[in-house]
Amino acid sequence: MRLPLLALAPILPAALGCAGTVSGPADGTGDAEAVTTTSALVSVQRTADATEGSRAEASGRFIRVTGPSSTGGALRAIGAALDLPAPGTCAAIASLGDAPVAPAPLIELVDVGEVSIVVDGVETRLSPRQLPDVTDVVSGVVYARATDPALLPASGRYMLHVAGAHGLPAIDVVATAPGDPADVQITGEDVVGTVLATGAAVDFSWTNDRAGDEVYVDVRPSGVRCVLDAGGRSSVSTLLLDDAGTLVVHRLHREPLRVPGVDTGEIRFDFARTVSYLRH
Repeated sequence: MRLPLLALAPILPAALGCAGTVSGPADGTGDAEAVTTTSALVSVQRTADATEGSRAEASGRFIRVTGPSSTGGALRAIGAALDLPAPGTCAAIASLGDAPVAPAPLIELVDVGEVSIVVDGVETRLSPRQLPDVTDVVSGVVYARATDPALLPASGRYMLHVAGAHGLPAIDVVATAPGDPADVQITGEDVVGTVLATGAAVDFSWTNDRAGDEVYVDVRPSGVRCVLDAGGRSSVSTLLLDDAGTLVVHRLHREPLRVPGVDTGEIRFDFARTVSYLRH
């Protein structure tokens, strides 16, 4: 069930834009009848944390769905969906995955042969992992590799290679990663990466270097997600913050993967950094 943000912060005003307005997911997907469709999601994720250090992972899922489902529904079923509120608004993270329950489709994660990513001449080969079919709904192969974050850099030019197999032809495409989330400036952040949140809002600013890139913030422990306005300056109400917690600042870039044999596809870059905050 979708929760109004008022339930999370009883003193929150009814409408605060990104500071508090609740909205549904912005992906625009809905359940639709389909016989068999093929989707692809290649994801590159990096996270920098002052306490836990940095980590990075690339993954690939090539999904063949038989039965009534949307692309978003299939990704949600395998735990790969990214649900965001509309730009300039916030929502409870737990509410963003809410959707009408549809009949469970048959989801096959297709073995497509070798999958690799090359950046600056260095290849990262993703390892195929057999997914146990414990639900009789999802089975097949997931590709993934955890690696040194330096091998998956911000603003880099990524070349994706898929060898192709089982009805999916070979894929060779190029995509460009977003800027580093460290370039998103937060008012009140000190040199050790702690934000002193005072006043009505925490302000963010960054260079909006590419149309379509998004900046979003997860507020913990309150469990709220805010998509910042696209203009390079935005804010989050301090009413959404606890006395102490963390802000996870994401820079997100998505490119459509348009290749023969794939009905819908996406290359998704999600680079994040975690900063502590204290509310005063």
